[in-house]
Amino acid sequence: MNSRKRKKRDKQRAVTIVVGCEKTAKAEEYRKMRESIEYQLKAGSVIVLPAYLHVEAIIQQPGSRRIVIKQESEVEA
Repeated sequence: MNSRKRKKRDKQRAVTIVVGCEKTAKAEEYRKMRESIEYQLKAGSVIVLPAYLHVEAIIQQPGSRRIVIKQESEVEA
């Protein structure tokens, strides 16, 4: 395996984030929330969650990048 393939494989280390929601929403809204979080993960290492969402667990593979999660109220202050 050459170094280019190894770099690509290393970048794909999985990060699983379990998010809880305090309100009841439609399936379409859940899909939009998931897409928003996925986009934020692809764009950088900081995720901003709305006030009604909270993180229940973060599962990271060894060697994966560090993730910073903030609530909207923390960002505004």
